[in-house]
Amino acid sequence: MTSPNYATYLHLPELLDLQRPLTPVDQQDLSDSERLFIVVHQASETLLSQVLVDLRHIASGQCGRRCHDRRAQRATRLVGALEGQLKLLHHTLPREDFLLFRHRFGTASGVQSKQFHELFARVRKLTKHGDEDGPAADPELLTALDEAVRRWRHTHIELVAHMLGDRPGSAETSGLRWLAARLDGSSDTASYSSSDTASYSSSDTASYTVSYGSSDTASGTASHNAEPSAAEQQGACPVAGGRRSTGQQAAGPEAEGPRATEPPTAERQPVTAPRRAAAADGLGHVVVVGGSVAGLLTAHVLAGHAERVTVLERDQYEDTPGPRAGVPQSRHTHVLLTSGMNALEELLPGLLPALEDAGAPRLAVPGDLGVWQAGQWISRRNPSRPIMTPSRPLLEHHVRRRVLDDPRVHVRTGVEVTGLLGRPGHITGVAVRARGGDHPARQEIEADLVVDASGRASRTPAWLADLGAPAPAEELVETGRAYATCVFHADHPPEDLDGFYIVPDAGQPLGAIVLPVEGDRWMVTLSGPRGEAPPGDAEGFVEFAGRLPHSAPHKWLRSARPVGRPAGYRHTANRRRRYDRPGQHNTGLLVVGDAACALNPVYGQGLSVAALNAVALREELAGKRAVPSRTLQRAVFRSARRAWDVATGADSPMPGVTGNAVRSGPAARLLTRYLDRVRAHVPHDPVVCGTQRDVLFLLAPPRTLVTSPRVLRRALLSPAGPDRSAPPTP
Repeated sequence: MTSPNYATYLHLPELLDLQRPLTPVDQQDLSDSERLFIVVHQASETLLSQVLVDLRHIASGQCGRRCHDRRAQRATRLVGALEGQLKLLHHTLPREDFLLFRHRFGTASGVQSKQFHELFARVRKLTKHGDEDGPAADPELLTALDEAVRRWRHTHIELVAHMLGDRPGSAETSGLRWLAARLDGSSDTASYSSSDTASYSSSDTASYTVSYGSSDTASGTASHNAEPSAAEQQGACPVAGGRRSTGQQAAGPEAEGPRATEPPTAERQPVTAPRRAAAADGLGHVVVVGGSVAGLLTAHVLAGHAERVTVLERDQYEDTPGPRAGVPQSRHTHVLLTSGMNALEELLPGLLPALEDAGAPRLAVPGDLGVWQAGQWISRRNPSRPIMTPSRPLLEHHVRRRVLDDPRVHVRTGVEVTGLLGRPGHITGVAVRARGGDHPARQEIEADLVVDASGRASRTPAWLADLGAPAPAEELVETGRAYATCVFHADHPPEDLDGFYIVPDAGQPLGAIVLPVEGDRWMVTLSGPRGEAPPGDAEGFVEFAGRLPHSAPHKWLRSARPVGRPAGYRHTANRRRRYDRPGQHNTGLLVVGDAACALNPVYGQGLSVAALNAVALREELAGKRAVPSRTLQRAVFRSARRAWDVATGADSPMPGVTGNAVRSGPAARLLTRYLDRVRAHVPHDPVVCGTQRDVLFLLAPPRTLVTSPRVLRRALLSPAGPDRSAPPTP
């Protein structure tokens, strides 16, 4: 084999039969992108061949039900792996390389059309008619296989639509129409004329969907081949880069709302490829109440599974970062824990570097901070994890820009939601009014899913009561803690420290967080128990720091220069609303962020939990056409459980604590005594320190502290280390 290129290698018998790898000499003639494309193709051919082997075996009736079920499950997993291969190409190969493949080799897909056709035909037969010759596999397993094939098919066409479009290439095997015909087993590519299919640009990818397995497909005709009906044509409009169904045409004035992104350019064409029915295959129109971080991240995730997403925000967005009246927390210290950083990078790749470029500090804990806990400074030589400390306005500004760049996400600012539409158990939209004016008119916005991301002030329990639905049960742990934050200009603290964290506990209830933010500023948050709130003036604020258990933060503050007055905050209760419980199921409603689980802000978990909520939703929706809102609500609950356990576990022993979720009784007292021993070992023991840090940063469940043999052995059998009362050195 001499000087192979992609096209010749693609059709070699060795590739299909022996899967012979390229030799080092052969690889010299290939670019990195060509090599990756070929490797993925080889793997895909192998996976697809095995899927067909399993489907043929099921159809042959050669074994019993258990064998059929096992093969159906394996085929489903293999089809999922095929979809993963396509996503790998989507996320790793530049679009220019795909275009180069088309122009040089005249191909958009190397998979043989006979295999496509056989796969679809066999799955249709099994799903619609079962196995006629032997024991049928479990219908649920066959349905899962059918759904996996739908997803793989859609991902394949979406990849080609995004990377190649349908512009003329150097051969007839180029572009989306050719691939669509090939997927249907049709050789008549001419039937895909310009009147049937719009010109697909990369911006149209999100709106191209496939209805494999529909009633049209079952009769042998692909539904994406059909002309749209007259009603569909009449109701078509360019919303979120695609069309909305006639059933959503009267969704209300939200389509007229202002956008924070540029409108579609004149070059974009309305997509005429048929889309899936919203009720069966997607989320349809989603309304998100609240346009802060939790709402924006949720909108970003749901946009991948909805026709369009409308975000409703009370405030007006500014062009530059700044505090907002609707976000009282925007003037206080915020932390992105390691778990939150990981989640944000997964949701919005490149966001963290953009924050760093804007000046957001990145610190290692405890390596860069002076952390005081249990009467000692934690050794900075203990293993560290990263955190980021942007101001809330900076973080929200960057998240908002990234999310609203998606043409499927629209925003209406200056509107207030006044209630829910629908009936008990079934929510169909929201009622809104414009803020300002003497008598703002009430408007109704219909939605297939309403997301409450309005924060601690959520009124969903009252709105459900207005509809006659029961309010959710609430779990509460309230310490009465209050805090205040003041911004300072100052030099770095001594010992090359980048801040302080004085951890409050039952024996020492005062706390402090001193962290750098962008703009060469320092945000200082001081907190106290019930009846001991920090003062609202800068001088009294600094004096209050003199009451901390160590003098180092106070000495540093005395030479700092305050910027404005301290901002106070008293809403520090841990409150969890159990929308996930039986009897609270409301189709069409999802509650996220602080509206579902509000945590004591002094532990710095809120932003990270909002990101973890969004990741949980994305994982629950991955590869699925439709997921019940109750399932999504449970995923949100699970993603916030670690943070709830950490915050309520820390607050329950505090003096004066109240609430129905306070941990008490002999078992709780025994656990508190054990955790006191754990905390006493944190300053000097790297194993205990690392385990506790991962629990606090939501990387490990709290039970790790009582189930890890290494932590148990050290906490129960080893004496506490030496006193560390001097400021910690590196």
